[in-house]
Amino acid sequence: MKRAWIKNRGITGVAVLFWLAPCLVWGQTATKLPEQEQREKEKKADDKAQEKVAQQANLELRGNAAFDEKTLRSQLKEQLSFIAENGLTSARADDAAFFLELFYKKKGFAKGRVRYTIVGGNKLRLDISEGPLVRLATLRFIGNRELPTDKLFDYAVSPTRNTDPGGKGMLPFVPGELEEGANLVQRFYVSEGFVEAVVQPPTYRYVQPDLVKAQIVLHEGQKYFFGKVNFVGPTIYGGEALQGQILDLLRQP
Repeated sequence: MKRAWIKNRGITGVAVLFWLAPCLVWGQTATKLPEQEQREKEKKADDKAQEKVAQQANLELRGNAAFDEKTLRSQLKEQLSFIAENGLTSARADDAAFFLELFYKKKGFAKGRVRYTIVGGNKLRLDISEGPLVRLATLRFIGNRELPTDKLFDYAVSPTRNTDPGGKGMLPFVPGELEEGANLVQRFYVSEGFVEAVVQPPTYRYVQPDLVKAQIVLHEGQKYFFGKVNFVGPTIYGGEALQGQILDLLRQP
């Protein structure tokens, strides 16, 4: 009788636990959602306030043609808000010029340059030399024998496609994003079993002032597969049963 009572008690305990679990999860979700909503509201409010400051900041832009002044001011809203709150210094002016130049480069203006001048102690002037919008004419892979070029190309240009999703025709040439793409190619090779693959940083040359041809040299190396898997130690199930649970994994590189 005592053993039966313990068994029934255990079942009851499990039932209570299952009944409580949804309540606990619901309670945690209910307490987190308002905090998340509050953070999002605060961020939107901060962005709106920074945008207003940026559009009214004592800033002069020269040389911009590809982007209007409102767009460029919006890109510098954090820097301009910080300057408005803490004052204009050479270091802060240099930061603003740096981030605006970075914006241009990410848009494909690989030769874009931005220089700053402090006028009268409290006015920031940014002189922009946009240069041409540079496009990626071709991307060549040297050394790939096992994996298809079109697949490697998709990985290599995916960072640029993510930042320029609406682009048509040739992609803009962004050196930093192409290097990031080469790293993705390396990781793709490893996932396919080429654990010793070496993907070199991309190299490129200008064939026109606004056109670049790039190439990525790689060494695939040996492709590895799973061999025999031995299970060591006390197990509840036998080796064959455990082997059957990982058959799909063993078929992969």
